[in-house]
Amino acid sequence: MNMCTVQSIKDAIRENCQSQHDMESTDIDQVLQTLPFSEHDSPFSQSPKHKRPYRPWQNNKNS
Repeated sequence: MNMCTVQSIKDAIRENCQSQHDMESTDIDQVLQTLPFSEHDSPFSQSPKHKRPYRPWQNNKNS
């Protein structure tokens, strides 16, 4: 499986915008700012949230 990084995606978008659409760098930067991953930190940069231990649901019916 080929994994992509955010930076490699941004580079590919930048290259496409320059070659296919003849856009200037400032215009490309504005496009990149609208991407959802541009404004958030990596989800792996923080420690995972603690969850309560799993406890199976117990049936209270008497058979």
